[in-house]
Amino acid sequence: MASMNKKWWFSCLLLIASAVSAAPLRIGVADTDAPPMAVLSSDGAKLTGGLSLDIGQLLAEELNMQPQFVILARRRVEPAIEAGKVDIICNANPDWYGNSARLNWSREIYPLTERVLSLKGVPTIRQFDDLAGKRIGTQHGYHYPELEYLWASNRSTRETEVRFDLLFKSLEKQLSDVAIVTEFIYAWWARSHAQEAAAFRLHPLVVSSHPTMCALSPQSPLKLDALNRAIERLHKNGKLKAMLTRYQAQE
Repeated sequence: MASMNKKWWFSCLLLIASAVSAAPLRIGVADTDAPPMAVLSSDGAKLTGGLSLDIGQLLAEELNMQPQFVILARRRVEPAIEAGKVDIICNANPDWYGNSARLNWSREIYPLTERVLSLKGVPTIRQFDDLAGKRIGTQHGYHYPELEYLWASNRSTRETEVRFDLLFKSLEKQLSDVAIVTEFIYAWWARSHAQEAAAFRLHPLVVSSHPTMCALSPQSPLKLDALNRAIERLHKNGKLKAMLTRYQAQE
């Protein structure tokens, strides 16, 4: 009996030591990220679901770390990751960050494609010059380098919305002519707004297709090699693919 008690206490101590030794992985999430990228609580203070939650949990588990999700105002995303307020921000790309050269970047997790959306009846848009003269709806805080030449030469105007769902409202009210939307996010929105989505069409023009990855703070104790190895293992063991398939199956 004494031997069993010793083993039980030893097992408990190992569990406690493991919990204590699991370092926190602080994962930043922009408060402007829309479902399915991020699902926030009603007060916007907590991450309750979405791709950011699932990817963060997978990475933390693979790294033997404890995930801690930090909701950031979009304007605070870049300074927060650079200053080490958070360790990583995923669903990201260097082209979207003004301070990307001062951050570390992981290998690709999955691709993200942006296309042009409009109300039905708008002539087919196949090339960037077809956007000339149009009011282009975009999301606040995001960069669109492929379209900068149109705005710089006043050949079109940029209309900015603070939330993804407001892009659709702007089109419905004819406050903009087209909107730049992420296929992944639009498909998610359209499933739960079928009646509204019936009024829209996606055009053939692909505005951008970028690999998404994790930005790693240069101040973080987590090293880039360790992060990349974790992502590589998630690709090889099929966990990442299985998680992404669950989202894609809903499209």
